[in-house]
Amino acid sequence: MDVSIVVASIAGTVALASAMLATTQATKARKSGRTEQLEAKLDQLTADRHLLYLWNRQLVDHIYRGIGPPPPQPPPGLFTND
Repeated sequence: MDVSIVVASIAGTVALASAMLATTQATKARKSGRTEQLEAKLDQLTADRHLLYLWNRQLVDHIYRGIGPPPPQPPPGLFTND
């Protein structure tokens, strides 16, 4: 009887440790996927910010030179993202 209690305790401990390990790995996988999505969004926003800076610089130069309408067109790809 004592041996079966020890075996059951060991099996329960192993099952609990396995469940904890699986939960930890699943959490890391979810966070990793979210991190990749956020990095891609950050790259997209950085590119958009650069295009906005270029267009803003063109508009300021246009005004500074006293050139009338029409203003410079926005760079291609600036307003294509959601």
